[in-house]
Amino acid sequence: MKGLPGEVRTLLEKARDSALLAVETYNRPTAVFRSGAYIVLMNIAWTSLFHAIFRRRKIRPWYRTRPGSRRYQKIEGDYKAWEFAECLKQFYKDQNPPARRNAEFFIGLRNKIEHRTYPQLDSEVFGECQAFLMNFEELLCEEFGDKYALKTGLVFALQLSRSLAPAQNLALI
Repeated sequence: MKGLPGEVRTLLEKARDSALLAVETYNRPTAVFRSGAYIVLMNIAWTSLFHAIFRRRKIRPWYRTRPGSRRYQKIEGDYKAWEFAECLKQFYKDQNPPARRNAEFFIGLRNKIEHRTYPQLDSEVFGECQAFLMNFEELLCEEFGDKYALKTGLVFALQLSRSLAPAQNLALI
């Protein structure tokens, strides 16, 4: 990650590490909280990736104390950073590509996981989880180049079942 400012490099490492840990957790055969952990970790990965993009573009992804102010809000001594939803809003502006809609779907699920009861959805969200990861990889490579790609260490998970859930079959097409 040479050539990047230290803060950008740190955010990019956090983004990549969170995404890889999300995939590792999702593919772990003994994981019970599989999709829940994946969704939370991928939300962290996406947020960190956006923060890296903004910081590289010299944009401070922090909330201001009031509109037009030059001062930023602080929480426990740190600047209050934009959460994932605000990053999407700031990055895509008025554009609404499929990657944004996919991410917004997972923001809603993450909120449900973190703040309310979360039903077991592993087989129902398999395709969306795959798209969430692929969209992340695409943006990562577009913004920082193929040398930061995750794909070199990722493979299809081996399956033990004789049949796949319908959502899993669709995702493989």
